[in-house]
Amino acid sequence: MRKFFLLLWGVVFFAAQALAQRTVTGKVTDEQGNPLPNVSVLVKGTTVGTITKADGTYSITLPANAKDLVFSSTDMTPQEVAIGSQSMINATLKASASTLQEVVVVGYGTQKKSDVTSAVSKVGGDKVANVPFTSVDQILQGKVAGLQSQTFSGQPGANQQIRIRGTGSFSVSSQPLYVIDGIQINSGDLSRLTTTSNVLSNINPDDIESVTVLKDAAATAIYGSRGGNGVIVITTKKGKAGKTQFNFSAEVGNNKLGDIPPTAKALNSSQWLMLFKESYINAGGTQAGLNSNLATFGDTTGATDIDWLHMVTRSGTQQQYNISASGGDEKTKFYISGGYFKQEASTIASDLTRYSTVINIDHTANKKLNFSIRLAPTYSKEDAVLSNGSQFANPVLTAFFLRPMQNPFNPDGSFNISSASKDFSSVYNPLYLAAANIHSLSTFSGIGSAQGKYNILDNLSFTSKIGLQYTSLEEFQYDNPAHGDGVAAKGRGYTYYTRYFLYDFVNQLDYHANLTKNKNLTMDAKVATEAILSKGYFISAQSQNYSTPRLPLSTNASTVTIGSATGSDYSFASMFGNLAFNYKGKYILAGTLRRDGSSRFGLQNQYGTFPSASLAWNISKESFLQGSKTISDLKLRASYGSAGNAEVSNYIAKQTVGFGANYNNNPGGTFSTLGNTSLTWEKDNQFDVGTDITMFKNRLNLTLDYYDRVSSRLLFGVPLSQVSGFSTITENVGKLENKGFEITVNATPISTKNFTWDLSFNFTHNKNEMKTLPPGQNQIINGVFLVRPGLDINTWYMRDWAGVDPATGAPLWWVDSTKSAKTSNYSNTSVANPAQRYSTGKSASPKYYGGVSNTFTYKGLSVTADFYYNYGNYVFDQWGSFLADETNPTYGKYSLNLQRWTKPGDITNVPKLYYGATNSSATVQNSSSNATSTRFLYKGDFIRLRNLSIGYRIDKGLASKLHLGSFYFYVRGTNLWTKTYDKNLTIDPEQGGSSNTNASGSYGINALNLFYNRVVTVGVNIGF
Repeated sequence: MRKFFLLLWGVVFFAAQALAQRTVTGKVTDEQGNPLPNVSVLVKGTTVGTITKADGTYSITLPANAKDLVFSSTDMTPQEVAIGSQSMINATLKASASTLQEVVVVGYGTQKKSDVTSAVSKVGGDKVANVPFTSVDQILQGKVAGLQSQTFSGQPGANQQIRIRGTGSFSVSSQPLYVIDGIQINSGDLSRLTTTSNVLSNINPDDIESVTVLKDAAATAIYGSRGGNGVIVITTKKGKAGKTQFNFSAEVGNNKLGDIPPTAKALNSSQWLMLFKESYINAGGTQAGLNSNLATFGDTTGATDIDWLHMVTRSGTQQQYNISASGGDEKTKFYISGGYFKQEASTIASDLTRYSTVINIDHTANKKLNFSIRLAPTYSKEDAVLSNGSQFANPVLTAFFLRPMQNPFNPDGSFNISSASKDFSSVYNPLYLAAANIHSLSTFSGIGSAQGKYNILDNLSFTSKIGLQYTSLEEFQYDNPAHGDGVAAKGRGYTYYTRYFLYDFVNQLDYHANLTKNKNLTMDAKVATEAILSKGYFISAQSQNYSTPRLPLSTNASTVTIGSATGSDYSFASMFGNLAFNYKGKYILAGTLRRDGSSRFGLQNQYGTFPSASLAWNISKESFLQGSKTISDLKLRASYGSAGNAEVSNYIAKQTVGFGANYNNNPGGTFSTLGNTSLTWEKDNQFDVGTDITMFKNRLNLTLDYYDRVSSRLLFGVPLSQVSGFSTITENVGKLENKGFEITVNATPISTKNFTWDLSFNFTHNKNEMKTLPPGQNQIINGVFLVRPGLDINTWYMRDWAGVDPATGAPLWWVDSTKSAKTSNYSNTSVANPAQRYSTGKSASPKYYGGVSNTFTYKGLSVTADFYYNYGNYVFDQWGSFLADETNPTYGKYSLNLQRWTKPGDITNVPKLYYGATNSSATVQNSSSNATSTRFLYKGDFIRLRNLSIGYRIDKGLASKLHLGSFYFYVRGTNLWTKTYDKNLTIDPEQGGSSNTNASGSYGINALNLFYNRVVTVGVNIGF
């Protein structure tokens, strides 16, 4: 009997459980009745959930305590349905009402796009994921109006030069501030030995949810003294409630050499010898002298013909793999990812390997409290050759400078490292150096934050957030003792350790109030404090005299030449707030105020105040547009305010003493910098007026902006009596203006059931003008640039090339800016009419730039083509002087020299060739023909096919049958085609620049950086 009752009890229990855990089925559709696949169906307050199938149906087993189901999907309004006793629950989800209801990340928070009163541009994560670039700043090229992104080097992990609304400084950085998940990071190139590196290359673009570019003062003033150059806010992905979603992507391919202008291609052996002989005879040389001279070059028959460009380039591999998981319930959401990226540049001995991961967790403890944790540790390894013009081991330099008769190999196949004049006496064998030298950078980067938010009242919340950035860089350089730069030192080694630790601590109150009973008038307020501290620590060690090249570490060297440890810190202490009033969503008035204190500036001016005011009018909400079938949304906005530029050296205002100036074997010191206790940040005042228009049921979106940005209190070195021991003192003097307009168009010209054409276009026109200089100075000659009121800050200043005399083949320059007379006298003042340097009226700054993107979709097939264009600037080939004419006869030569003058009547831009003509040889007709002038100044106009991708997304029904959420396969090519507009151009126009983040001095100048890469990859993205 006892067993019977136990059995009966068990049957009743399990029956009750079965009744309690009933199954509910249903279907989810949109407003037109179309089934919606992959909709999350979640039992509220639990982790129990499922997703809809391709036909929109679902089935879910409910726990005993289930009360409500939550239906949610991307770009749809979530719906919550009470379960009750129903066994079938259907749901209809509505699309988001308008693009203006989109949430935009702004300074220290988010806003509905309809409430934004400032000039901001958002780039979605889908635009930056799964692309073959190392960093997000490279991907932004052509994506945002007003943002100029220049890829100056093909080195994987290279720093990118970014300008938002022009160059805003003369002597300090014009790079924007980067904010990652609310943390103001140390960005740019933090290396000290490597040619170039980039903090942003340590962030996997696949983990980015969105990138928001803040452009006007209304958007940037909340960042105060660091927002003057614009702000780029990067937000990483977060988890979403629902069934755990996995995503895997893989991409493989190769990098090859990009386009080389035909005029810059090197001469082959027979061509080189022909021009050499011709120039020697032209210079009055004898046949005997020619034969003797040629003998020093080894092979004089042309039998040895080395294509050095081919030798120093390769087909480098490219691959990346990413996997992520996201999900959670109403209380806890997570996003976890891991990534591997490997890129070998098209130039030898240059590559980047990156291992990345992200862990983002959000937890809601109760209605009052929620908190989140963000962790993003990354390790990368970069190999980088010495890639600038001053390095004779630079493979880009050698590709042009080495003669085609110089054989890199001995007859037995070993590397030729002979220092004989016919071999590698000054410009070294790059193949041997790539094998024998080491130039590496290992970086560990960790960015993380912890945030807690407490809802004090329904309309009042307090948020406390601590963000951390830790970056350590280990740089190692070894130059072998057998060949190259390390020979004189019998081998030399450099070991640099760099560490940065930054914390960013923010405490913030947010308040929302309905100022009227009908809630027509609302107020949103924010007040906060922020403390930032960055500590840098640097160890430098150099050694030489190595016993063997097999042991490159410094412990194996006999002589230590440098051993030092230094530090450099900075801090900011800030208070800020903003206030916004909103009446019926039609009229929005907002203001921002920030008070900053910085350790970088003098005691008299350590604090500054940065205000802004803005307003917006949503005209489309007025009654006269309510029924419009053409205009969906129309908004006018205007703003004015100020921000600052504090990106100066940490101790620029301090009078510093440097030790190591020993006297009579006793330690001593001397003043290193004069300092200036009155120094403060450069200030940007900016006016902006713009409009946002949405038309034809969201088929056309248009944004227009006009801006006027005035940068004042610029830092200049003002001349000082040298009795003080210093030649200049840094002061806040000078003013610079950037003004222009921006246009952004997003349109869907064609949209049918099976075919869609999406078009996006952006255009920027910017005019840069220096307004005032330090007192007593009407101009500053900055190398090949002239800085003068009324001119662009990057105006070229040099002698003006007037071509070649058709009668004699002599080089000609304009005598002066009137261009009333030509002369063959470059600079010899003892001869009549020497050419004068003057403002060319040409600038390194582009007048127009932007991007065009077209996407064509037919069923599952899509084709996307992204173009970037740049017009109105000039670039300077400073190394062209070595490769033109025969003034440097021992080097390789551009093929442009084949166009040289040979007989009277020839019309050409290349003068008659003379062997060894120098700048001082006034008796030679083409003396100084290769000296600095506009002869080597070229139009920088270009259009580049930045990205071309062809992909196929399988039908959702088929994906469901394969138990996949999605499956996308694609082929992608980058930098496939470039159109230039100067037939004599000898450099890639985009690479006329350098990693220098300062405002002027190197912009637009060929620095012989690594060749850019043409990349072709295939990839797959799978969701499950």
